Amino acid sequence: MDVGVFTATMRAMASTICGYCETYTHMTHRWSSYANERELIQVASTCDNCQRLSVGVVEDSRGSGAGLESDFNNSAGSPQWWPKAGQSPQILDVPAHIAKAAREAYSTASINANVASILMARTVVEAAAKANGITSGNLVTKIDKMKDAGLIRAVLADAAHEVRHLGNDMAHGDLDDLPDSDDVQDVLELMKQILNEVFQSPAIAARLKNRRMG
Repeated sequence: MDVGVFTATMRAMASTICGYCETYTHMTHRWSSYANERELIQVASTCDNCQRLSVGVVEDSRGSGAGLESDFNNSAGSPQWWPKAGQSPQILDVPAHIAKAAREAYSTASINANVASILMARTVVEAAAKANGITSGNLVTKIDKMKDAGLIRAVLADAAHEVRHLGNDMAHGDLDDLPDSDDVQDVLELMKQILNEVFQSPAIAARLKNRRMG
């Protein structure tokens, strides 16, 4: 197949989460070409669900010669799609508005928006305090009040302060030393532990007690 040939009838079974409709769906190839001395395959494909156009790129490490469509679908590499769809886990037993913010922290991390992810994690920590009636003072005070109220252990209070420190740097425009993916994953794990301690573990304990009481 020649470089740049339009192939409206190509029907690939490449699947991904569409960046537009956020549905896990097959992408139908409309155009494909090699790039970078045939080391990359780039495709333009439409979502079978919403019909909008996305761009996919994959490293072609096989060079099978079977054609662009086959090489794209069977490459040893993982295709990267644009626009990217943010992905986040389901968050149970957490107030809806806080769960939504936490999911945003995860989804922005999944598309490498590290600063946005850390800022949202900081917001989640403060919202957790406010949801428990701790509304006065700055975030330092709120975290310490959560500890004093027994909502979080001292070690988690220290963790919450680390989230606060990173978030403060971003919020105040200190962008000289940007966070990397390891920083973000650590912050998300700390956020997860705080949500578990403040909301999820008490909810599980309450359900177990209700079952026991009958």
